[in-house]
Amino acid sequence: MKIRQDFVSDQFHQVYFTFSAREMEEIFNEVLKAHGLSQKEAKRKRKYVEELVMEKLEEEITEREIMNLDVIPIYGRKFRYLTRLSPTNPLLVICQFCILPSDLKIDFPAKIPKKAFEISHVPETVRGIIRQILIENGEYEYVPGEVAKRGSVVKYDVVYKRGDYVISEVEDQETNLNEVDQPERNLFLNAKVGDEIVLDDDKQVTVTAKVKEIKNLVVNKLTDEIVRKLNFLNTKTVSDFNKKISDIITFSGTIVVLLEYLAEYALQSGEITFDDYVIDFFLDNEYAPKGKKERERYIAEVKKDLAKEYIIWLINLNNSHIDPSYMDKIYEEYELDKMLFNNPMRIDGYQEFINRHAFEARVLQYCIDNKIIDGIN
Repeated sequence: MKIRQDFVSDQFHQVYFTFSAREMEEIFNEVLKAHGLSQKEAKRKRKYVEELVMEKLEEEITEREIMNLDVIPIYGRKFRYLTRLSPTNPLLVICQFCILPSDLKIDFPAKIPKKAFEISHVPETVRGIIRQILIENGEYEYVPGEVAKRGSVVKYDVVYKRGDYVISEVEDQETNLNEVDQPERNLFLNAKVGDEIVLDDDKQVTVTAKVKEIKNLVVNKLTDEIVRKLNFLNTKTVSDFNKKISDIITFSGTIVVLLEYLAEYALQSGEITFDDYVIDFFLDNEYAPKGKKERERYIAEVKKDLAKEYIIWLINLNNSHIDPSYMDKIYEEYELDKMLFNNPMRIDGYQEFINRHAFEARVLQYCIDNKIIDGIN
């Protein structure tokens, strides 16, 4: 593999990776072996194999090389394949990404007022988290309901009609309104038994759903017995459990607020600016909005997120100290993350989670050490 760096600007970088035909053959063979695929299966599942190879190239091989470069990558990567992906051909691929400017200097505010860290929605957030934990751990039941809400299960018949003529019917379909991000499922919110909901309506056929039954999700009340069964960070009572969740949310929320404040301060002072290469990098993707106002809001959020990354990296490059108690809190954050996804054996991403949160907590440590903010409990 040959590597050539292109120092586009002090904020933007791209790297050319060239793989020989022999190297590509080896990479393809490694992927087939790792996924138990034969050469015959690989031909039949060519697109799937190519996706696996791209994943290995982008997340393992090139990433390992990028981390050894004399630049600090910021944010994600964008890959451009300039030749066809094949086990018999050489490959040329470009990786583009933002980098931390080498001469970056940021002045921080002399003092951040305590009022900035008043997080009023903690009790509401704690209730929502506890509800989700109870659901993920099976502490709920379904009861007959009159109105469909978030979490309801709705049974319905689907009717296909052309005018008044019924073409076809499909009985006893179900949808779970927990997944309200699905546009079709949003249509069922607040529906009642007997309602007819238009799912699709074109010139030829109208598709409607007739609601037959609604079962609402009722979450069990948290008790000391449930707390002991959950076995979360040695909590034994409802009071202990609530306080632990509240403490975790307050700690993580404080860091979020701090980073927001510092980023806004740096941007408003003009100490952090971004060149056209960086802006174009974010505008040239499928998620970038098309409307002028939407693009302006999008770029403003991108700038704020990049400013946070600059601040996090700048502090971490020059400060290695972190209060051991903060590491304990980060571990608790991870345990809460595990609990929310109901996966007691989860170990994937553990070190990445700890490292990232330690980077962010070190910003908090720096601000406390330099009396930019007062200490937290």
